Order: sequence, then structure tokens, then C-alpha cells
Amino acid sequence: MALRTQRQKMILLLVASYVFYGAWDWRFCSLIFASSLWSWCFGALIHRSSDPIRRKLYLAASVTCDLSLLGFFKYADFFIGSFADLFGIAEPRLLRITLPVGISFFTFQSMSYTIDLYRRKIPVCTDPIKFFLFVGFFAQLVAGPIVRAAEFLPQLHNPIRLTRVNAVMGAQVFLLGLFQKVVVADNVAILVDPVFLEPALYDAPTLWLALAAYGLQIFCDFSGYSLMAIGVARIIGFTLPENFRAPYISRSITEFWRRWHISLSTWLRDYLYISLGGNRRGSRRTEINLMTTMLLGGLWHGSAWNFVLWGGLHGLGLVLHKHWSGRVRMNERFSGASRTAYSVVAWAITLLFVLLLWVPFRCADFATTLIYLTGLVSLGDGVRFLHTPTMVLLAVMTAWHAAHLGRASLIKTMPTTHPLELRPLLVIGLLLLAVLLFAPTGASPFIYFQF
Repeated sequence: MALRTQRQKMILLLVASYVFYGAWDWRFCSLIFASSLWSWCFGALIHRSSDPIRRKLYLAASVTCDLSLLGFFKYADFFIGSFADLFGIAEPRLLRITLPVGISFFTFQSMSYTIDLYRRKIPVCTDPIKFFLFVGFFAQLVAGPIVRAAEFLPQLHNPIRLTRVNAVMGAQVFLLGLFQKVVVADNVAILVDPVFLEPALYDAPTLWLALAAYGLQIFCDFSGYSLMAIGVARIIGFTLPENFRAPYISRSITEFWRRWHISLSTWLRDYLYISLGGNRRGSRRTEINLMTTMLLGGLWHGSAWNFVLWGGLHGLGLVLHKHWSGRVRMNERFSGASRTAYSVVAWAITLLFVLLLWVPFRCADFATTLIYLTGLVSLGDGVRFLHTPTMVLLAVMTAWHAAHLGRASLIKTMPTTHPLELRPLLVIGLLLLAVLLFAPTGASPFIYFQF
């Protein structure tokens, strides 16, 4: 029997979302439930209270619960191991905690709700079904994009129904994401994985190719998941925010973070950087806030010092660019050919900076990172592994980025449907054919599942 009411459909989606997550390990459904429950309850207390001190205490309690949950499961062993290394403890008693998939994403969504409610930017959600569905919605539950209450909850006021336009649009976006994952990311992994595992075995050209390939792999892997999530959500009538916007065409590290993992970078900006004071307390404090935000953003990605190094260097890059942009005004000092040359040089420097920092992000430890970076400028005789499919895919994706130089959004440029319009069906057919023909054997997990 078809579901008739909006509430029945929301309950079905909520149950399906928990079943989807529980298929991995049903015990961890309790974590999503707990995070949703205390965020909803503290949100109600924040809304009802007019006392500033009480409201702040309720917010602090809610955020502390979320951070404690995230900290225990993600960072307990990291801090125990770091403490042991610091004091020379040979065999620390690690807890060996299994990291729940997507915990970094759904805890950030819960926190965004209570913080926005405290700031009086959104109305309180009085319906627990709606709120629990917001936190646990299956499409982006395990790897984002990070969705805010202001983006998702208002959509639950609209009828949940299937339409032809949403189905065609969603299918195209989903298949584009699937193409990026299985055709591009999984194929270049054939080169990336062995080279990053033992970089000392390979020569400099192979290391450079693998580095460029990893930049492509992590983009297509994560952007692919985001597009698949956006596509599935669109099919059933929900709109999720775009998470990537051709990041490798950026001409500065600041622009890169406006195009890469947009839902996380804006979350860190709005809830961490601005909370620390943003740029309102002088240039020195702004630099400290930028560095703190990016260091914590690096740690968010994983419980290892390599991620802290990656985040810290990105923070340093943002600080240096802020100084440079304050001194150089392109519109004032450059024009014509000089402006074009400046843009090309700025793009090349930004891309090189981003690619080099993927080394500590991908390598297992500092020692492997140092070996890899040294190998990039080495003249030694290592093994040469110039993987032809990787070079072809790099060329194709470079052309794809170039084709979207002037477009604000990939998703908005995709065709929807029309009675005489065959282009959407052609796009769907070609993407599906490519996936079937060029997908490698075996399935690789999404990279961001570990975060």
C-alpha cells in the first residue's frame, strides 16, 4: 500500500536511513541516535531559555557531548599513543577502538544545529522525526556533504514525491559521481597505492606521476561520493549543497578552499574561525585564528600527526596568501598579457603547493613522507612505472577542469528533461556505459570513509 501522508514518508526514510547505516554495524546506530537525541533536547532548552548564561551552558553541554563522542572514538588511541611516545612508553595499552563510519560528519551536523539555534539564525525544530531524519539522512550520512539544519529542515515542509525532472537530474548527477569513483579514482589507484606504500622503490618521474594521480584520485573519490549523495537525494526530492567546484583551477590557496570540500571549509569558517574572532581583532589574531582553524581541520581528517602537518601547512599557506593579496592588487597593477601571465603563475604555484601537501596526507607516517618528498628530486635509479591509463585519465580530467573554468556550478549546467530532449538520456547512457566498460575488477572503499 502506498504511503499517503508526509509523516509516513519521513518515518520510512528515517527507518531506511538507520537500516542503511546499520548494515555496516547495527550497534553504531546508537551513536547517531544519541547525537540526535541530546542535540534535539539541548536545542529545545536553548530555545525556551531567555537567560544568556543558561543558553550558553546548554550550548556548551551539547557541543561537549558531540565532541566527547567524536574524541573518544576517533582520537583516544591517537592521544594514548602520542603520550606514550612523549614519555618513552614502549608498549602503550591502546583501546583498539573501531572508528564508526561517518562519525565526523553527523556530529558536525548536530553541532551546527545547536550553534545556529543559539545564535538565533534558525527556528527550533519541535518534531523529533524531522530532526532525527536531518541528522541520519542516508544519502550523505557516511561521507557528506555536511548539511546544515537551515538547508535541510525547511525541505521537509515540501511534499516528498518522485518527479520526472528530479529523477532525470538525480540520475545524471549520481552516474557522474559513480563514473568519477569507479572509472577514474579506482583505476588510478592501481598506480597510487603501490607507489605511496613503498616510494623508495620508484624513480622521480613515477613519484611525480603518482602524486598527480593521487590528487586526481582523492578528488574523484570524494567528489564522486558527494555527487552520488546529491544525485540520490535529488531523485527523492531533496537538494543537498554542492561540495566541490573544479578545485584544481584555483589561483590561490584561499580560492582552493572555496572550491574544495565546500561544506567542511564553510563549516570551519562559520563555527570555528568566526567563533575564535575571525579577522575582527587585528592581523596577528587573524593569523592565529587561521592557523588554529586549519590545524584542527587537519586533525578532523584523521588521528595522525601527518594530518596535523597537512592542516598546519595549509594554514600557513592561507596566512602567506593573505599577506600577499594585501600587497598585490591584480586589477590595479596588472592588465592584458601581464594579468594573464600572473594568473597562470598563480595557478601553477597553487597547484604545486596543493599536490606536494597531498604527500603527508596520503603517506602513513613522517618517515614515508620524507622518503617520498626526497624521491621527487632524486636522481636515483628506481623502478619506473608510467601507468598508461593513469596518464590518459589525467589528461581527460585536466580537460574537464579547463572546460568548467567559467562555470559557477557543474550541477546547474547539467540538462534536466523536456518532451523532445534526448540529451539527458544520452548523458545517462554514456556514463553508465563507461562505468560498465572501464570499472576495474573489485571494489575499493571510499577514501573519506576513514574520516
